Amino acid sequence: MGEAIIFGAAVFAGWIILDYSKEKKWRKVSILESFLAGAAGAVGWLLLELVF
Repeated sequence: MGEAIIFGAAVFAGWIILDYSKEKKWRKVSILESFLAGAAGAVGWLLLELVF
């Protein structure tokens, strides 16, 4: 489960960096989208850990 959390945090950070590099400003919507992408990535990684 720890790996899933780390993976989710990495996806969140990467998504934030990509959004900021495109728009050059912070928006609440892009932060929320980044959080949702990170959460989805963490859940997906957790499911893969449980299956395999």
